[in-house]
Amino acid sequence: MILSEVQVPREDPAWRTLALDDLTLTRKEGFATFAEAPDFPRPPDMTRSGLKALSPEAKAEHDLWRRRFLANLRPIKTAQASQLVADLTDILQAGLDQPNWEAKGMAAVDAFPGLGKTTVGLSFAKRVHNDLIREHGRFTAAGHERWPVIRVGMMGDTTVKDFNWAMLEFFAHSGRNSGTANSFLSRALDCALSCESRLLLVDDLQFLRFRSIRGTELANQFKTIANEFPLMILFIGHGLKDKGLYDDPQLERRVTPLDLDPFTIDDEAGRTQWRSFLLSLEQRLVLADKHPGMLADDLSDHLYARCNGHIGSLMTLIKRACLRAIRTGEERLTLELMTTIKLDRAAQDQQARWEALLAGGKNTSKPKRSARRRA
Repeated sequence: MILSEVQVPREDPAWRTLALDDLTLTRKEGFATFAEAPDFPRPPDMTRSGLKALSPEAKAEHDLWRRRFLANLRPIKTAQASQLVADLTDILQAGLDQPNWEAKGMAAVDAFPGLGKTTVGLSFAKRVHNDLIREHGRFTAAGHERWPVIRVGMMGDTTVKDFNWAMLEFFAHSGRNSGTANSFLSRALDCALSCESRLLLVDDLQFLRFRSIRGTELANQFKTIANEFPLMILFIGHGLKDKGLYDDPQLERRVTPLDLDPFTIDDEAGRTQWRSFLLSLEQRLVLADKHPGMLADDLSDHLYARCNGHIGSLMTLIKRACLRAIRTGEERLTLELMTTIKLDRAAQDQQARWEALLAGGKNTSKPKRSARRRA
C-alpha cells in the first residue's frame, strides 16, 4: 500500500524528546522515566514507491521517526543475556525474604567492553523496578514512595563519602548538601529502608583501584552496605579480578562472579546463535528495500569480522549503516555501504585478522544447516 502521508504519534510519550534531567539514571526520577518508558513506537514499513509518494515534509518526519526508533531499539534477548538475567534473578530472589540481619547477595558482572553488560544490568534493574511496584504498589505501607532500585556510577577518584553522597543524590535527599561519610550512610540507609529498595546497581566499578587506600575503604563500605541494607548489590565492570575486587577474603566469599560472553563461531551452536541474533535484528530494521537474510545471509561474515562477536560494536555499526542508507536513499544494507562505515578502534584492529580467516575458509559465521537451505 502506498501512503501519501505518515501519521507521527506525537501524543505518544515515547515520541517526545526527553529533558536531559529525565535521562540521568543517577536520580530516581530519571531512572523511573527509563524503567517505565513504553517501547518507542515503530515507524510503518513502507515501500520505495510509498516513500516517493510522501511530501518532503512527511518524508522528513518519517526519517526522523526512523532515526529515533533506531536510537531506542529494545535489547534483543540473546542466550548469553538470558542466562545472565536468570543468574541475577536467583541471587535477588534468594535475598528478598531474608531477615534484615542477614547479609544480602552480591554479584559482579565482569566482561569486556562492548558486550552489553551495562545494557543487561539496566534491563534487569528495569524489570526489578517494575515488578516490585506492580506487586506492592507505588507506596509502602507507611506511605513512603517505593524505589526498588538505586543506581550509582563510579568515578576514578570516588571516596567512601562520595559513594554515600551519590546514594543520597539518587533520592534527592535534603541532607546530601552537608555531612560526614557516616552521616551520609545513615541517611542513605533510612532512604533504602523507607523506600523498600531491593537492588543497588554500581556501574563502572573498573574505575575503582581496590589495592589503593581508597579502594580498600570502599571495599569495606560495600561489606557494611551488604550487612546493613536490605538489598542486593550488583557490580558491573571489567577486569575486576585483576583490579583486586576479590583480594578481600569476605568479598571473595560474598560476591558471585558472573560474565557475559561474546558471540563465537567456533562450533555449530555458536554459529546458530549468531544467525538467530542477526535474523531477529534485521526484522527490527525499518528500511524500504530490506529483505529476509539481508544480515544473516548476505552480511554475516562481514559483520562478524567487523565486530568480533561484540554486540556493542555490532549495534553501533548497524545503526550508523541504517542512518546512511536512509540519508542516501539506498534503503538497504549492502557490503558496499557497510565498508564505508567507520567503527571503534578495537573492532578495526581485529577486522583484518577475521577477514583473512573467513575469506580463507578457515572459519565461517554461517551454520551448516542454513548453508544447505540456501543451496
